[in-house]
Amino acid sequence: MYFNQTMQVILYNPLSNKGKNVKIADRLAKQGQKKGLLVTTKNLLEIKDVKAFLSLYKKEDSIIIIGGDGTLNRIVNQINGYEVLPETFIYKAGTGNDFIRTVPIKNKLANIKPFIKDLPTLYVNGKVEKFINGAGVGLDGIVCYKVNKSKAAKNKSNYFRNAITSFFQYKPVKGTITVDGKTWVENKLWFATVMFSSYFGGGMKLAPKKNRSEHNLELVIVKDIPKWLLVLVFPTIYFGWHPLFKKYVKFYRGNDITVEFEHPSYLQRDGEDEYPVSKYRVTMDK
Repeated sequence: MYFNQTMQVILYNPLSNKGKNVKIADRLAKQGQKKGLLVTTKNLLEIKDVKAFLSLYKKEDSIIIIGGDGTLNRIVNQINGYEVLPETFIYKAGTGNDFIRTVPIKNKLANIKPFIKDLPTLYVNGKVEKFINGAGVGLDGIVCYKVNKSKAAKNKSNYFRNAITSFFQYKPVKGTITVDGKTWVENKLWFATVMFSSYFGGGMKLAPKKNRSEHNLELVIVKDIPKWLLVLVFPTIYFGWHPLFKKYVKFYRGNDITVEFEHPSYLQRDGEDEYPVSKYRVTMDK
């Protein structure tokens, strides 16, 4: 059902999935050619003029993107403001795959067009960006920084290992939070993450009740918790059990969320890190 259009364009990120995406692109191209399709493959990093690229293809064509959350984050920001006519799919080939956990998938392919419109807007360090899963500052940002620096795959075990080491290095800080005009101060914030969907960190169910079909945001904060207890609570996030610790884990729904930290820290958005960040804002158009 995915390969019945006039032309099929396969886009791959050679830096994702330890370079394996090149071979996957070749394999998918051969499958498409066997079905009599006109297939072309292209390195995503070589596309300089996105508008011109998109103008080459019509509604009857299809695009298959090979990659994970980082690749998709890059794409949604590049195409923001442009019309995408072809049916567009992502092939499950990343290491985190938090996006694809939350959308219908068949034969490792997910139709992403319904899910890349009306995304949250992130304002940070003078930039305006979109994200697909979540963005936050604090402990999760430092963990993502360590994971991205490591040579191991961006999977659960790598994230968990770096999270444990980060626990002993990170010190909770004072933060000011504003959700839809209501402002308050938290004195010992471990992290404050705005989620558009439920997963982050390669399969961690940080916002168990958040569905990306809901047109709002969910801020998840962890605060005031002793370090020794956080080490015990952290693994429960994989199963979405951490809401049981109501004293330390809080959830807030809204459409306009601002978080400002007393001291600069690392920010992560869809697993990509940035430093230094003292303040960020996320909005959801009504």
